[in-house]
Amino acid sequence: MANQQMSRSSKRRNKKKRDFYIGIGLIFILLAVVFVAVKWITPAELENADKQKDSEPVKKAPAKPVTPKKEVEKETASVADNKVIDEYLESIGFSGTALVYREGKIVLNKGYKTANRDTDVANTPDTVYYIGSSQKAVIATAILQLEERGKLNVDDSVATYLPDFPNGSRITLRNLLNHTSGIVGHTEKNEKITPEELIQDIEAQGIKRQPGKWDYNDSNYSVLAFIVEQLSGEKLMTYVQKKIFEPAGMKHSGIYTTFDKEKKPSVGYKIQKDGTYKTPYLPDLSQLYGCGDMYMTATDMYLFDRALSDRKLINDASFEKMFTAGSASGYGMGFYEDPGSYNSHGVLSGWNVSNSFSHSGKTVVVLLSNVQNNIKSFGKVNNRIYQLLNN
Repeated sequence: MANQQMSRSSKRRNKKKRDFYIGIGLIFILLAVVFVAVKWITPAELENADKQKDSEPVKKAPAKPVTPKKEVEKETASVADNKVIDEYLESIGFSGTALVYREGKIVLNKGYKTANRDTDVANTPDTVYYIGSSQKAVIATAILQLEERGKLNVDDSVATYLPDFPNGSRITLRNLLNHTSGIVGHTEKNEKITPEELIQDIEAQGIKRQPGKWDYNDSNYSVLAFIVEQLSGEKLMTYVQKKIFEPAGMKHSGIYTTFDKEKKPSVGYKIQKDGTYKTPYLPDLSQLYGCGDMYMTATDMYLFDRALSDRKLINDASFEKMFTAGSASGYGMGFYEDPGSYNSHGVLSGWNVSNSFSHSGKTVVVLLSNVQNNIKSFGKVNNRIYQLLNN
């Protein structure tokens, strides 16, 4: 009986060994088959297989529906508003270029009517316009940049830099920036003048009151432009080109000496009582040094606004100074600080500008016109476009 049990146990062990060796053998046979198959596939066949794989359309699983974010909804609404804004500008007889930016998207960049009525050349997004007093924002930016570099302080007296300036020990750079200096200022003439001669005349005109009261005066910014030259050691436009235009990506901006060299300059007009268009009197623009001799495209003005808003040109502290009102007028430094937006305005004989960007930086509206007086209130047009966007 014991011998029979040992015999059965031995048989079971032998069967387990046999099964083990059979399994090992099958594994070796399988590996051998794989090896032979791979060995006989040529590189060309592998390449063709890859190409075939690449050429086959990739099947994707159906995407789950995504609830659009508010920002996307606003952008879509802005694109729809393109037509509404376009029709509005057409209806009021706007002549110039309009650029509207909203929530990360330029929703309108279009020219309207004629840049040159003699040659019938149309206004386009590439047309350049004189920007009048909107240039003051560029000069204010340059002053604030020099303050950041330690070259000046906006609360320094003007006498610190121009010792012979009338009441210069009491008038500060901030007074000039805010138009609260109290100076008489220069009267433009139709003759060439150098910056040095212009400053000499401003000094000779003296003051009409002590600083502190709002009194808009172009000459404030001519003085500031001259100080930029003195402290930077460069011609004004050399400095502006390197420190403002280039960092902002502005490629079609300059002053009157290069205006006619641009491919698409505009001609400025005024509408007469009989409905005809006339090119008005324009003084030699050297007389408007630093305060009205600059031109831009609408795109470049938009890029300037965005560069300010994105702190590419000045830092947070300078930005706050620029957009803090210096008087009840709401004027800060080159811009008016209004509820919800910052605005600059410019008028030059035949040209009109209304430029603004929202406090958040999410909206920019630039209107550059080459007809000065066909729209009674350009600022209201700008505001109306904000309303159309918000609706």
